[in-house]
Amino acid sequence: MIINSSNLQKLGISTHKLLIGLVSIIILGTTVAPPTSVYAGSNNDEVSCFERGLIDGEDHPFSQSTNAKCGDDYYQGFLQGCTSVDGNSRDICESVTDG
Repeated sequence: MIINSSNLQKLGISTHKLLIGLVSIIILGTTVAPPTSVYAGSNNDEVSCFERGLIDGEDHPFSQSTNAKCGDDYYQGFLQGCTSVDGNSRDICESVTDG
């Protein structure tokens, strides 16, 4: 079946409604797309979540808000950074992530 105005009218669809529907789908498809990368910084500072976790684990407290935004990447980076500090065990590092 070829889509033209007479076929649309037979189906009870006006070309105006069809156009509005297509434009809506295009707008929603381009504005609802998820981000391709997550960065830990508040100013899009090009530091990945894993790197932010690594830095925090070495010399800063565990950030619940960054963890909520980044998830496992931040958590794994934090554990790696924390365990790299002399005297820290994995158990100690995991205990400081409990919120």
